[in-house]
Parts: sequence; structure tokens; C-alpha cells
Amino acid sequence: MDLLKTAHEAEQDRNIVIAPLPISLTFAALWDGTTDIESSKELVSAFRWEKSFGINVAGRMLLARFEKPKPRPPSRFTPKNDLDKAYLRFLESGKPAEIWISGAFLYRGKGSLSPDFMDRVKYDFGFTFRAVDEHTTQSNVLAENWDSSLPMPAVAGPNDFWITSHTHLRTAWAGNTFLEAKRETHDFRLRSGEVVQADFLKSEFEVYPYARTDEFEAIELSCWQASILLVLPAANKDVGQLEAAFSKNPDLVESLLARREGDVQLPPFHFSYETDLRNSLEKMGVHRIFTDPNTLLSMAPTRDGGILRGVAQKTEITVDENGIRADAGTIVHGVYGGILMAQSPFHIILNRPFLFLIRDNVTHALLFAGVVMNPMLQ
Repeated sequence: MDLLKTAHEAEQDRNIVIAPLPISLTFAALWDGTTDIESSKELVSAFRWEKSFGINVAGRMLLARFEKPKPRPPSRFTPKNDLDKAYLRFLESGKPAEIWISGAFLYRGKGSLSPDFMDRVKYDFGFTFRAVDEHTTQSNVLAENWDSSLPMPAVAGPNDFWITSHTHLRTAWAGNTFLEAKRETHDFRLRSGEVVQADFLKSEFEVYPYARTDEFEAIELSCWQASILLVLPAANKDVGQLEAAFSKNPDLVESLLARREGDVQLPPFHFSYETDLRNSLEKMGVHRIFTDPNTLLSMAPTRDGGILRGVAQKTEITVDENGIRADAGTIVHGVYGGILMAQSPFHIILNRPFLFLIRDNVTHALLFAGVVMNPMLQ
């Protein structure tokens, strides 16, 4: 949440989304590569690792959850009715629910990095390493060694290295949330006060985790693999104030959620965000790893250490009605009786800038955090 707030301060009117978990994994790996006490203090403070124990064990556990999926085995299922046929079409659609994280480490000069460092980081944090010749041109480096789905590094000098990561999530709504929704055009008020016309989807009237205070209103919508928390600042509050409050207390909203009947009007959004998070990390207190080669001396002892030039991240996100699997026979949901009658239904309209958090359903790890300032911008 610190990283989201800091990155958004530089581009306040832009839609923004970051994937914080790969950043944490990256710097956990670099922490492994430093014996410099002051650099270690900076990383521990910025990433709130003062009370953490067994970062490498935690890395292996998360990677076991977020491993890139293997090809699905062929189905031997024989459909007997229309519901079976619909289920089989879902299995063979080529678009099953997926969630995985991958990371890569590109560097100049075979033998530049400590073999022990590479072994540990690959084992604990899942990064793959690619060594290229010191005199290979940048175009050849990228053409031969880089995954095109990842941000492109600027490989300039003979000592350059670049760490990048990719987070992938594809999941369907775990219910009829927007199954019958038709897009309607309504006003969306921007931070400047200007009003634009945007499409909106209205959810079904159902039971959702919900909270409302003087500072915000929030609702959580569930998918099969992950859940999205949508948080709307109060009418007299700015989304930047909400980001700052989240940074101080990451459990600000989720601890208050309670199941209630209601609905939400959500503007579907799709946008890309690519950035170098170095400036944001420096504002959070991480400095020496970008300036002092001695910081990474144990990572690259034959090169007298190293300097991290940047941390690139490229993210594309879509939230709309197409996340729903339209196989009604496979959807199971229920309502607890007798516990909601004392409260009136809620109605959330996300018609001004709002914050969203996407968490893994299994580990509760924060996969994406972002802010929608204008749903019409891509």
C-alpha cells in the first residue's frame, strides 16, 4: 500500500495498478545478495520485514501456490445431458481460471553472479537467470533472451542487469454477480470535478461482504481464484486520502466487512500500466541498492558488487461482465436465513475515483492494488 500511494502521487489523474507480491519477492532475493548492514536496514524498513521470519520459506510456499499451470490432461468425461455438455465446453474452452507469477533476471557476462546466490534465489524465490555476452547488442539481447510479455529493459552498459516479473490472473465470478447485467451509461465524476459518461454494470441483488463508515464505502466481490475489494471514498474525501489511510493501516477495510444484502453499480474498466518503480522505492527509503555497488557485493563478487538500475513492471487489467462463466448449472450459492432483516439493503454506485484490491482466495496474498481515476481511459 505504501508503494501504491507513492507511485500514484506522481501521476494523480492516471489509472494505476501494481502487482506488489513480485516486487517483494524481487527485493527478498536482493536482500539475500547483500551483506551490507545499512542496505539491509533500508530493505527491512521499506518492506516492513522487522517482524518477519523465514522469508525464504515464505517465498517457497507462495511459489507453490503461484506456479505456472501445467497443460490440463485430456478429459475422459462423457456428457450425458446439456449440463454435462456445458461443463465439458468450459473445460475445453482454453480459458480456465489461472493464477501464476514468474520472474526473470537478465545480466551481462557469464560468471558475473555468484553461483550460490543464483541457486538460492532460484530455489527460494523462483527467478530464472539469463546471462548474455558483454558485447552483444541490445536488440540481440532482447530478441534472444527476453519474454515479450514482460517489460523491456534498457540494456546499455557491460555491467547491466535487470530484474522483472509478471503476474497473471484469469478467473470467473463465483456466482451470477453480473450475469444478467446490461451496460447503462451514467455520470462518472473525475478528480477535477469534470463529469464524463461511462458504462456501468449493476450486480444482482445478493449478499456481499460490505462496510460503510464516515470515510468510505466498500464491497467485496468473489471469483473462483481471487476476490476484488472495491473501496469508494466518502463524497467529501479524496481517493489520495484513502490511499494514505490504507498505507498506515492495511487492514482498514477488511476488518469491518460484514455480510449484507445489496448491490453495486460498477464501471467496467480495462487499462495498462507500465512503469519503473525505482523512484517510488527510493521515496520509501530504499537508496543504497541503487547507488552503492558494495550493497550487492556478495551477489556479484567478481564484479565488485553491483547497482540496481530499475524495477520495471507492466500490468494490464480488465474487470467486466466477461469474467462471468455463463454455465448456470455449475453455480452454487445460498443466503443465510434470518440474519439480515434488521438492516436495510445497501446500494453502492462507484461513480467517482475508487480503489481496488485483488487478493488470492487461498493465501490471501495481495495480487494487485490499484486506483480507477477514469474508467474511460486505457
